[in-house]
Amino acid sequence: MNYSVLKKYWSVVQISWQSGFVYRFNFIMWRVRNVVQLLTLYFLWLAVSGPKESIFSYSQAALLTYVLGSSLIRAIVLSVRSIDSQVDIATGDLNNFLIKPLNYFVYWAARDIADKALNIAFAIVELVLLYLILKPPIIFPQHPSTWFLFALSVSLATALFFMFSFIISMTTFWYYQYNGWAQRFLSFVIVESLAGSLFPLDILPPLFAKILISLPTAYFIYFPMQIYLERLGDEEIATGYTVLVFWIIVLYIIGQFLWQKGLKVYAAFGR
Repeated sequence: MNYSVLKKYWSVVQISWQSGFVYRFNFIMWRVRNVVQLLTLYFLWLAVSGPKESIFSYSQAALLTYVLGSSLIRAIVLSVRSIDSQVDIATGDLNNFLIKPLNYFVYWAARDIADKALNIAFAIVELVLLYLILKPPIIFPQHPSTWFLFALSVSLATALFFMFSFIISMTTFWYYQYNGWAQRFLSFVIVESLAGSLFPLDILPPLFAKILISLPTAYFIYFPMQIYLERLGDEEIATGYTVLVFWIIVLYIIGQFLWQKGLKVYAAFGR
C-alpha cells in the first residue's frame, strides 16, 4: 500500500473511532455486560476455590488471573465492527462500497482497529478499578519472554477472530433474513462457549477438553491465557502457534471464497 491508500484507511479508523462516541448507549451496554460477566465469573471462582487449595489443577490465584486476563483479551479479540457488514449485505448498502476504490476486507479491518482501541481503553480502566477494589491475588509471568509470546498469541487470535467473523458475515449473501441477526447470535453463543472466556477449557473431562482445544475457537482466549499463566512447555507453544497460523490461513481462504461466491448471488434486495 502506498501513502495515499494508507491515509484513506487511516481516515476510516478515525471516523470509526468518532462513531463509537455517537452510539454511546450501545457501547455503554456492551461494557456493562462485560463488567457484569466479569464480576459473576470472579465471585463464582472465588467461592468454589480456596486460597490454599487447587481446583482442576488451578490455584485460586491462577483461576482469578484467568478470569481477569480473559476479560482483557475479550476486549481485544472479540470486539469487532466487521460483523456489521451483514447489515450492508442484507439491506443492499453493499452497493455503496462496490463502486468505491477500496478493499472491503481492509475497510472492515480498519473499522475493527478503531473499535478495539476504544474497548481496550475502557477495559483497562475497568480492570484497574476492579483490582483496586477487590484486591485479587494476581499471577504475573516469571519469564520476560512470556510477555512477548502472550502478546503475539493475542495478535494472532485477533486476526483469527476477524477471519471467523468475516465468514459469518458472508453467510448473509444466502441467509439475509433479519439482517443476519441469527448468524450473529449463533456465532456469539459458540464463541462464548468454546473460546474459554467462561472457564479454562482443560477443566472439562479429558475427552471433551481435547476436542474443544483442537478447535480454532480455543485460540481466541484459552491459548493466550495458557501462555500467560506459563502452563505450556516450549513444544506445546510452538505447536499451538503452528495450529493458530494454520487456522488463520484456512479461514482466510474460506472467507475469500465465500466473498467471491456471494457476490455472484448478491441481488441488493434492500435497494
